[in-house]
Amino acid sequence: MILIHTPVVKPRIIYVFRHFIQYRLGQEVSFTSDVSAFVAHSGPKMSYGDVPLGNEFFIAANGLLTEQGVNSVDISVFQWEGMPAFFATSAKSQLPFDFFAASFYLMSRYEEYMPYVPDDLGRFKVEQSLAHNHNFLDLPLIDMWFDRFVAAWTDFFELPPLTQQASTTELIVEIPQLYAYKYKTLFRSFFEGLYDFGRLRFAKTFDRLMVILRFREDPLIGLIEQMESFRSTALSFRFFALYAALGVHDKSLSIFSKKHQQELKSLSDYAPTAPLASFESTQKSQKLVQDITRFSGLIHRPIKAIRQHKLVLRFPDTYRTYASLGIKHDYSMQYPDVPGFRASTAHPFRFYDLNEEQQTLLMIHPICLSESHIRAQQYARKMRQLFIGYQYRLQNLNAPMLLALTNESFNSRSKNLTFLATLKKLLIHE
Repeated sequence: MILIHTPVVKPRIIYVFRHFIQYRLGQEVSFTSDVSAFVAHSGPKMSYGDVPLGNEFFIAANGLLTEQGVNSVDISVFQWEGMPAFFATSAKSQLPFDFFAASFYLMSRYEEYMPYVPDDLGRFKVEQSLAHNHNFLDLPLIDMWFDRFVAAWTDFFELPPLTQQASTTELIVEIPQLYAYKYKTLFRSFFEGLYDFGRLRFAKTFDRLMVILRFREDPLIGLIEQMESFRSTALSFRFFALYAALGVHDKSLSIFSKKHQQELKSLSDYAPTAPLASFESTQKSQKLVQDITRFSGLIHRPIKAIRQHKLVLRFPDTYRTYASLGIKHDYSMQYPDVPGFRASTAHPFRFYDLNEEQQTLLMIHPICLSESHIRAQQYARKMRQLFIGYQYRLQNLNAPMLLALTNESFNSRSKNLTFLATLKKLLIHE
């Protein structure tokens, strides 16, 4: 057991130390503010405060972890061993900055509790983030800091190198609508076709007509068959399907369609499947309860995971609602428009509610890359460079890599075949 001494044991301290010592290092951790108990402890120990108590492993505290609520935070970023760092500390500290407070600031999404100018959907814009403004958005910075912390820790106590699990890759497949044209009412098909025609999307209009007349298969058909190509690899995958009433931002197939229900049930029997929370539910929590209950009844399983459609996250409301409904895992932690690490880590972590000052049971799984980010590269060579860059970085840190795709990634039409072939080569390492 590792003993941590701090003058005052606060919820933030317990949260962040347990994350790194208990969950990441795999060691039991205990806390004390009693100096005599700390001195008497014979095992590995660390003090966290203003000054060291003796010659123990010491990290100087910045003060953020003993505060309450959300306050204005003065951040000055500097370079340390080729990495950005902040919350600089005294020379007596084993690290020249408060690694724990800085990690807490980034993981808790402290900056997203502060006033900000939202985008058109009410989302926090990446341009307002510390990571973007100091050019470390593409770095799993907390994991890089942790790597240096572990090196200092093992060196101080003359311990053998830490054994870590190998990096894994997981595909998060978002399904905003199961099919492009099938199983839609004639009324909806007519107006969607008219909309495409008015925007001069003649190929799409013709394709829709051919599918409705049953001369062609729907371009999104065969998702399970496409996923079979990954069965022989180490990749894992899970589906997040939108199953909600039709709305401006929610274009799911009808929740009353028996064919739609059967297809979603088949998906859930094939691989882990959970709801894609509707945009409408971000405005009305009761709508989310309704959607989750309906989805659970469809697949005949309790809902333990979720992903937010359009990635509309509002702190702390979104995650507080998820936690209150018994959701255990969220897969929404990313920016919609750029790749990178929104919380500056690739490892899952529990949601800490800054307004309530407590850790919840909701585990957040960060995602670093999406289909849209890869498509934006346009050329196969650039797609490969982007993917391999993130993969290499995470493998070196033994960190998981989560890639968000949509069922549109596996579109069977010829215009998508080049992208699909490139994607499969990247994932299967051909």
